[in-house]
Amino acid sequence: MTCKLAICDDNEEYAQFINGLVAQWAEQTGVQARTARFPSAEAFLFRYEEERDFDILLLDIEMGALNGVELARKIRQENGTVQ
Repeated sequence: MTCKLAICDDNEEYAQFINGLVAQWAEQTGVQARTARFPSAEAFLFRYEEERDFDILLLDIEMGALNGVELARKIRQENGTVQ
């Protein structure tokens, strides 16, 4: 099973840390995980217009103009299966 995750965080250090946690989780569970990192909600939405196949979104709550909670609401309106 391959799981596609988006890490959306405006702090690169935190994004790298979360990416490492995902890699550890994938190794421990035997799940193949593909991650993509985004520095803003807007950057994620730009990519999401082309690729709507993310399984899990790991979102920073406090970001620039569009925060993680608002982004989650927007995505959930279009795709109820993404976690």
